[in-house]
Amino acid sequence: MKRSCAIWLAVAAVLAMGTPSLLAQGVTTASISGVVNDARGNPVSGANILAVHRPSGTSYTARTRADGRVSIPGMRTGGPYRLTVAYIG
Repeated sequence: MKRSCAIWLAVAAVLAMGTPSLLAQGVTTASISGVVNDARGNPVSGANILAVHRPSGTSYTARTRADGRVSIPGMRTGGPYRLTVAYIG
């Protein structure tokens, strides 16, 4: 019984030592979120959003939800970004 407790304590100690290195990881992705409204302030559903990372040319797309909200996760960090909103109708 004492031996199994000692083994579990050793495993717990090793896991606890590994935790700080996981917490020290830097931010590797970014995201953009917002709301698209028309001139009257009403939310725009189904608008296409294009975000282009200017330094690399990487592009990301999304479509607004029924409430006009949009989010694009998993983007490159830094910027600048050029945002374009397109909507037909």
